[in-house]
Amino acid sequence: MARSANQSPSPFSLWGLRRFLRPHSVALSGAALAMTMRAMVLLVLPWPLKFVVDSVISQKPLPIWLAGFLPDPIVHRVALLDVLGITMLLFAVADSALAYIGGRWLLRVGQRAVFDIRRLLFAHLQRLSLAFHRRQKSGDLMARLGGDIQTLQDFVVSMGTGLFAHLLTIVGMAGIMLAIDWRYALVVIAAVPLLLVITQRHTRRLKQAFRLARRKEGELWSMAQEIIVGIPVVQAYGRESFEEGRFREHAEESLDAALEANELQMRFTPLIGGLVAAAVGVAVWYGASQVLAGHITTGELLVFLAYLRGMAAPLRQFAKLAGTFSKATVAAERLGDIFAEEPDIRDAPDAIHLSSCAGALEFRSVSFGYRPNESVLKDISFRVDPGQTVALVGTTGAGKSTLVSLVPRFHDPVEGRVLLDGHDLRDLQLTSLRNRIALVLQEALLFHGTVWENIAYGRAGAGREEAITAARAVGIHDLVEGLRDGYDTRIGERGGGLSGGQRQCLSIARAMLRDASIVILDEPTSGLDAFSERRVLEALNRLTIGRTTLVIAHRLATIAKADRILVVDHGRIVQDGPHAQLLAQGGHYAELWQQGYHTPSMSTTQEAV
Repeated sequence: MARSANQSPSPFSLWGLRRFLRPHSVALSGAALAMTMRAMVLLVLPWPLKFVVDSVISQKPLPIWLAGFLPDPIVHRVALLDVLGITMLLFAVADSALAYIGGRWLLRVGQRAVFDIRRLLFAHLQRLSLAFHRRQKSGDLMARLGGDIQTLQDFVVSMGTGLFAHLLTIVGMAGIMLAIDWRYALVVIAAVPLLLVITQRHTRRLKQAFRLARRKEGELWSMAQEIIVGIPVVQAYGRESFEEGRFREHAEESLDAALEANELQMRFTPLIGGLVAAAVGVAVWYGASQVLAGHITTGELLVFLAYLRGMAAPLRQFAKLAGTFSKATVAAERLGDIFAEEPDIRDAPDAIHLSSCAGALEFRSVSFGYRPNESVLKDISFRVDPGQTVALVGTTGAGKSTLVSLVPRFHDPVEGRVLLDGHDLRDLQLTSLRNRIALVLQEALLFHGTVWENIAYGRAGAGREEAITAARAVGIHDLVEGLRDGYDTRIGERGGGLSGGQRQCLSIARAMLRDASIVILDEPTSGLDAFSERRVLEALNRLTIGRTTLVIAHRLATIAKADRILVVDHGRIVQDGPHAQLLAQGGHYAELWQQGYHTPSMSTTQEAV
């Protein structure tokens, strides 16, 4: 999702990771201490070897500050060798133990920070308006929640165990070498500035490559999710081969982008290795000449070479960290794009808590459009009294669903006002408003879990008994009891394993449990067979008793007994009245009736809403 040039800077970045790491300062301090101690161990690791060469083999005297602690190299050569060998072993064990402890703490901190980021991102996504989710690909969002956040965890661990420890080691080694022989030290570290310049330039190219790779990967998973969700249509129309080809095409684009990024990263590693090898060659030649000239001892040369080797490993690691850093930067940018989004629908600073609700609705000169200069609703005005059932009818695309979506504030009017009990909806707290509204949609959206859990979803804190009570209230208790395990029957994602009528009945029970003052029914019987439709209508009758109800129906016979019927055409209300009056008036409603919109799918319509 590209950001416009005028958009404010992303509120999330790699630097912004600090606030997620700050709560874990104790663990981070422990990891930093372990890595600092490891760097100190690495600094002293070559020194026993120096004394083995200089004192044990060449029998040169020990430094004064060590002479009182170690055996004399002239009298006790073997004992000194034993002590130095044990010391080297202890240093190696300490190095491994400190690397494990520091890495373990950093891994835990990284996982905790990633958990906090993922939780915050998910919460933010849920509060973004429907307009955002309609334009955003869900597969790409999943890629950001999964892969991008995981990349940040890898970055935290790699930077902590790699960058921090290696920088300490390099600085310490450079300092000791300068103290021993500053000329030789300058020869050894002369290649470092060149390596830093190359790394900086390469990192910039890696960012661009990984940015493209992550975008292509997000597009791939979005398309894959779309195909999987639509698999019934794919199979019904025999389009498996077509979708396989489409997936292969997108997968190849993603693969090509990933290969290009990895190629850049792999090309960088041997480049660094070549420069390091050249530096080693020069250092060995110069060091040997210094030994021959008597300026340094053979043991000191070994220390220099060990340090050079110790510096070469971090420098090679920096080549790998450049890729990790580039990936993490791109991941942070992609997460920042989401965090930068602000919900269109928000509470006003002084929003009113709706403690009670009679259910009186009023639209006053309401106009709305999803895009500028494209009006879907035009100057809509009507009132619904508490407990009244008002039906909205009209051809597809007339604006019925858009109109009812303004009631729970999925969108706000561009012009005009929607009022509930005399309050502009924009003046009410969003949570308290939506707690007063129950929805039954054309497609009953159920979740993976038991039947009673799906019914209880209608009210926070509701349990099994409340779910059963709601099912009894809408008259579907026998239907649920007839399932394999009754209320404990587990259903698949999106209600898999249940018929359309069964799913809709459960969604009605869920709405009943909510005990809302306002009920919105968006073509709840569409696509059902005659028997299922009758059962659903019976449940809807119980649900809507005493509640303000807005119902959208395709078959006019199902809303013939509504208190009022609003006929919507091209975003305007063109007729308003009860069924009999509208038929007598003629006009658009009568035309719809005559064209077959009234055709019932069952023999009895007395139970109609």
